[in-house]
Amino acid sequence: MKQSLILAALTSFRGERSAKASFHLLNGKRTIQTVQDGTFFNNLFLFDVLPQLTIEAFQQSLDMLKQEQFIYEEDRLCLHTEKAKRETEAFLAKHPYLYALKGWQYGKVERHFWERFALLVQSISYLHDQQTFAPTTFNVWNQQWVRKILKRHFHDLAALRQQLYQECETLLTDVEDLDANLFVQQLSRPGKIGLTKAQIAREMGLDESEVQLRTKRLIHRFCQSGYQEPHRYPVLATCFDPEEINLLTLTATKTAHLYKQHQDLDVIAKIRRLKRSTIEDHIVEMVMVDRSFSIAPFVDESVQAQVEAIVANQQVRLKAIRNQLDDSVSYFQIRLILAKKEGDTHVRT
Repeated sequence: MKQSLILAALTSFRGERSAKASFHLLNGKRTIQTVQDGTFFNNLFLFDVLPQLTIEAFQQSLDMLKQEQFIYEEDRLCLHTEKAKRETEAFLAKHPYLYALKGWQYGKVERHFWERFALLVQSISYLHDQQTFAPTTFNVWNQQWVRKILKRHFHDLAALRQQLYQECETLLTDVEDLDANLFVQQLSRPGKIGLTKAQIAREMGLDESEVQLRTKRLIHRFCQSGYQEPHRYPVLATCFDPEEINLLTLTATKTAHLYKQHQDLDVIAKIRRLKRSTIEDHIVEMVMVDRSFSIAPFVDESVQAQVEAIVANQQVRLKAIRNQLDDSVSYFQIRLILAKKEGDTHVRT
């Protein structure tokens, strides 16, 4: 499956990026370039799907894909053949759950969330049966986190148990039975010790990587529900601190903080001792992750309409868009418009 994921990433860049861009995407490198590429090429769902991938292993995969005539390199760009396109389309059609992955948004919090969630399920179940148990995680910090949740609900654990059950039922009802089953089987409760992903893979005849990614997809869904709808999913929302979920890169976060105080980009650039173009990169990133961010201070509505009309029915690059506009329109403004469109599938950077 690793080879198929690598090929999917390489193919998704449509021959307009080097192979290294795919490596950073799969490996989960949190940079402005990665999120911009992921948005404009609509492949951000592949972010961090292979966090343990090394550059050596990646290079070995590239060599194999070249030998099998899936890809070739030209002018430092990685291009794919029709054979690769067909292979990738078949792979993604067989694994549609991959499109629901949100590693960029929730990758940093998913491990802590899962450990707290699994321990909370275990704790409530064993306390209900008045049994002692060995915790599913040895992470003391996460153990203390769950203890605080239980302490807050000490006088009404039954209500907490029912609420958690309802939240899980709501989120697992409309997913594939396979996904719901493998997710639940990893949870420990009285009379049933949670299975490892390797054990589940053997039982279900799946690749362990597939079990990992299907589980990851559900964890991201649980995180998203708790983060975006805390009133509807109050128990899930207690399994992480909203501050742990920062969709921006660290450097863009610093710029965002200053932007709230000074909307003049030159002032921000001076304070941060960075080039204005770097600050512009941060603004584009902010637009990508915050759908409420207004680009009106930077781009007139008439220019937005022109750019949207240009990209409506054709695949074009930034330079091609720029050539069809007035000289006063900058690449920064064009990128803002494209970012606001959430990476329209017809747009190429």
